[in-house]
Amino acid sequence: MGRPLVGFLLAFMAGSMNAWTLENAQTFATVQSGNVVQSGYWLIQGDWEKFTFPFLSVICFGLGSAICGAIMSGLLRRHKVLTTTILFIEFLILAALVVVVWMGGYEPHLIAYAVSFVAGMQGNAYHKDHGMLYGNVAVTFVVQMAFNFLIQSFFSKKGINNEPNLMWSGIFFLILLGFAGGGAIGFFVDQIIVAGALIMPALIALILFFIALGDTKEGERVDPLPGGTFA
Repeated sequence: MGRPLVGFLLAFMAGSMNAWTLENAQTFATVQSGNVVQSGYWLIQGDWEKFTFPFLSVICFGLGSAICGAIMSGLLRRHKVLTTTILFIEFLILAALVVVVWMGGYEPHLIAYAVSFVAGMQGNAYHKDHGMLYGNVAVTFVVQMAFNFLIQSFFSKKGINNEPNLMWSGIFFLILLGFAGGGAIGFFVDQIIVAGALIMPALIALILFFIALGDTKEGERVDPLPGGTFA
């Protein structure tokens, strides 16, 4: 799960989920900084209706992260693989949301809450590359690091873990491409297929689940490495 290509796919999932919530609920499901700012803005305005939605989106994201943390802690204590469990839970929730959207008559905000919950799970479980946070559900940090390592490459070829700064910059730009590609393709597919922007991340989660399951049976490590500092 720490491979750059997997990071790209996870970012693509996040971009596609955001495409659905932005189009249908006018908010981002994974990038919570905007929701936090809106919560403060509408709170001081005294507009409780507009305050409630972004505030609850943040709470749902946090709950997803918390519950994922509890699941991971339980699995790790029993020396179990966490990757397959988390990916399959993500798939089940997204698949259920697709069915609800297909049936019609749904409340977009409620779907957006559930998507934020999934994003919280994904962000807590899979955000590392060589112990480095690459931010598969948030983009500000990724932009910062992409340009930071790019400019550092002009001063020194070698960087973190004695690996090329240009390589690190490329990893972060790859994640940005995943976000943008997921948002663009997700929006496009959603215009053609009902809930298309939710179907894609569900399928990616399922594909990654089967890949991780196969690697686990062959004795390969699939869980992300422990986090660490890189600056």
